[in-house]
Amino acid sequence: MKLSRRIIIVFALATSPLVVLSMPRTIKKVAPIVVNCPAGTSPCVPNRIWVTYRDGYSEYRQVKWSNFPLSTEQDEADVQRHPAGSQYQLKGYIVGDETTDNGFPVTASIKVVDHVSAIPQHTIAQTFPLSDITINGINRLTHNRDEALNEICSWDVTQQLYNYRDTYSLPIEGYKRSDGWDSPDTKLKGHGSGHYMSAIAQAYAVTKNPQQKAILRANITRMVNELRQCQEKTFVWNDSLGRYWEARDFAPENELRNMKGTWADFDNYKKHPEKYGYGYLNAIPAQHCALIEMYRPYNNSDWVWAPYYSIHKQLAGLIDIATYFDDKNIADKALLIAKDMGLWVWNRMHYRTYVKKDGTQAERRAKPGNRYEMWDMYIAGEVGGMAESLSRLSEMVTDSTDKAHLLEAANCFDAPKFFDPLAKNIDDIRTRHANQHIPMIIGALRSYKSNHQPYYYRIAQNFWNLVQGRYMYATGGVGNGEMFRQPYTQILSMATNGMQEGEAQANPELNETCCTYNLLKLTKDLNEYDPDNASYLDYYERGLYNQIVGSLNPNKYETTYQYAVGLNATKPFGNETPQSTCCGGTGSENHTKYQQATYFHNDSTLWIGLYMPTTLQWRDKHLTIEQDCTWPAQSSTIHIVNGEGDFALKLRIPYWATEGFRILLNGKSIARHYQPSSYATIPYRHWTQADKVEVIMPFTKHIEYGPDKLPAEVASNDGTPLKAAWTGVIMYGPLAMTGTGATTWHQATLSLDPKLDQLQPTTDKGNLFTLKLGNKIFEPDYYRNHNSTHYYRLQFAGSYGKNHTQKNKSQAIAELQSLIAIATERVEEQTRWNSLTKKVPDYAPWAPHGFQRLGSAISAAQKIIETNLKNIKEDELESVTATLNKAINTMRPGNLAEIEDLQPLTALLRRAGNIDESSSDTLRKAVAYGKMVVRYVSDGSGTKDMINAAVGRLRQAIE
Repeated sequence: MKLSRRIIIVFALATSPLVVLSMPRTIKKVAPIVVNCPAGTSPCVPNRIWVTYRDGYSEYRQVKWSNFPLSTEQDEADVQRHPAGSQYQLKGYIVGDETTDNGFPVTASIKVVDHVSAIPQHTIAQTFPLSDITINGINRLTHNRDEALNEICSWDVTQQLYNYRDTYSLPIEGYKRSDGWDSPDTKLKGHGSGHYMSAIAQAYAVTKNPQQKAILRANITRMVNELRQCQEKTFVWNDSLGRYWEARDFAPENELRNMKGTWADFDNYKKHPEKYGYGYLNAIPAQHCALIEMYRPYNNSDWVWAPYYSIHKQLAGLIDIATYFDDKNIADKALLIAKDMGLWVWNRMHYRTYVKKDGTQAERRAKPGNRYEMWDMYIAGEVGGMAESLSRLSEMVTDSTDKAHLLEAANCFDAPKFFDPLAKNIDDIRTRHANQHIPMIIGALRSYKSNHQPYYYRIAQNFWNLVQGRYMYATGGVGNGEMFRQPYTQILSMATNGMQEGEAQANPELNETCCTYNLLKLTKDLNEYDPDNASYLDYYERGLYNQIVGSLNPNKYETTYQYAVGLNATKPFGNETPQSTCCGGTGSENHTKYQQATYFHNDSTLWIGLYMPTTLQWRDKHLTIEQDCTWPAQSSTIHIVNGEGDFALKLRIPYWATEGFRILLNGKSIARHYQPSSYATIPYRHWTQADKVEVIMPFTKHIEYGPDKLPAEVASNDGTPLKAAWTGVIMYGPLAMTGTGATTWHQATLSLDPKLDQLQPTTDKGNLFTLKLGNKIFEPDYYRNHNSTHYYRLQFAGSYGKNHTQKNKSQAIAELQSLIAIATERVEEQTRWNSLTKKVPDYAPWAPHGFQRLGSAISAAQKIIETNLKNIKEDELESVTATLNKAINTMRPGNLAEIEDLQPLTALLRRAGNIDESSSDTLRKAVAYGKMVVRYVSDGSGTKDMINAAVGRLRQAIE
């Protein structure tokens, strides 16, 4: 009997992977790729391209380009090698395809031109105020919003004021002691209070509950008044100077060079707030900001912890109060506090810092205050969105001199070592701390709004494109152990995260939630300049629906730090206050602003970017518009419920809407064809309450592939021999779907019918979309919190790659040689540091255990390359490449602790045993602190001083 293409055979065994055998779907053609590349830059190539299969179906597929090695990009940007008028070809592969081992081969034609593409000189569209959009109905969005509003109103404002009063020598009796990362013994204190101010300001704008309004009004008023009381203690006239004592006068160079950073020192510093300088407002003495000018490293005990990061959060909170609060006196006072602190920053930066790019690092650091070095330091140089807040302040103040100073201050937080390559579209993102650098890009774009220098817009645009193509996971998150790893290595990074040698299980928690918070902010801001580019809201939808919404525990107010993305992952809920961690801070803001990017507008056009059940007040046009739908939505009806007006309407066609999408205006389709990832336009017209727009968008199924294959040796860690394979996440419309019951990669293996027809949708729980495959149920990420698996190994029937063995081998050898170059550079970097006569351990390029693994891996790789390449077995080449790639991706900066460093702490935690009601309070706190340090180190942000402190506390408690 001959089987037709539509017949499939299913084997479902409880102890084996679910296997579905079928004929594969093959690519027939791809859209042509021609890129005009300005001379002196690396080409900006698409990360997704439109493909058509032999059965006629079309969709977007992800592409991995071969120019990702840094040396290749630098070569492309060399005008001597690629002058204007020249052309070259760039190879790439559609991932997830088995035409070759690397995917389906594609080629981009690169034309080098002598001009740059035009960029918008100003924003084209704006969002509406949060208070003008209300989410309606009973759904996960409104549940989360209401849960967040209730919790925000419950937070004690005195706890947020505690550190300020302590820093300015004001009485603290009656004020609740702060905790988490705002504890009096953490140098990041103030960051949570800044997020608190943003959270209460947003909550005030959003809530319709008069009792909540009253609570928030009282807390905002008290917060602002007492902060001004603290700040006024810095208004000190100096007769000898004939002016107020300013930031530039604080800590002269000789004093700065000898300044210490211990807690004993800070206890002395806080006794003299009059020395901080006019306008200084922070929850820690000003010495914390000065120490970074001496390039002091991230070390909470002895030096610093991201001095300007906390200042940014506080500025942002004050600006949000000034923006959203309707008591003009308090709003104006919040703006005044922020302005005075912003000018403190300008004064310090203008007079006491500079930029020197040339010379050795020692030469660049010979004099205090070189911002080229300061903002390139790991975590210590993390400045958050200082440039964004200072730019916003510049827009809000009225005095022209203040405007100029604040904008100058914003660009003092440029990071030239990071920015300059990005301006040429060279990927300098790799290996950087993710959430340290994303807010810098937001700040660059915000400063462009006032300085109009294209350099800043291109940095933001290039960064966003590179992240989308090279670093993003299917849920929209980025980062592993808080770091960007090597380009296109998401799956290897995920599958080896936090692993020690010999372990079979990786830590499945990755993708810091702060990163997605900030990427959504950047995406929203970019969309204001190019609102017809649907890829921006395609990503916004992805990150919002698949990480942010799911980052709040629906049963109890807790948010995530790292997210559950890996194999058999459970969301690590915690963070019950804005000061708990950085992600507790952003988490306090996330859930009252889901609606922020739903609509964009200008005088003549309304863009609908997200389909949510919302009511919009378009006050400029005296209109009330309602979007009537469920959430998530497969259809939505838009109509005016109050007023009438003239405007064009643009509606996003999501990238996933490949079948059945339609838009009806008063019952008639507005177009014959709807191209996914674009906007459909209803031209400028007069709208009345009789008009109705219906958007029909059935969810389609597709796979979001990982860009790199899961290596055989990593997949086989549990002892089950497996081959290298593509992995992917099942997507249902915009939703990342998760399975459960898979604890090994053998169990997390599927062979899906290419059309995904056997994935049957079910909607038996209200509006919860699920897919059924045999005895497996796939649920949306936002809904499933325990033992979830996103990425599955995907197997395909058929024989592929037989005619491409040599070509694939050449590509594999080139990949290995690229990795050897990276590894060699790191070895040379560490060797130079080792040769120094005076070495500061905190400045070591790489932590020792990871560096040792690199040495072993590079030796094996070089040995392979030095043999007869023609006789290398492909399996052997694949294995040594995976080992070296793993070694590179699991290295940590020299000032960070490694998993191996936790052994004394974990031994003491085992010795402490189970903690119960009979345990002493001292032991209970010591164990809690120890477990927290284990999490920080595992996630990639812990230092050895944290481990030492935890070990000391446990020993004292046990003995």
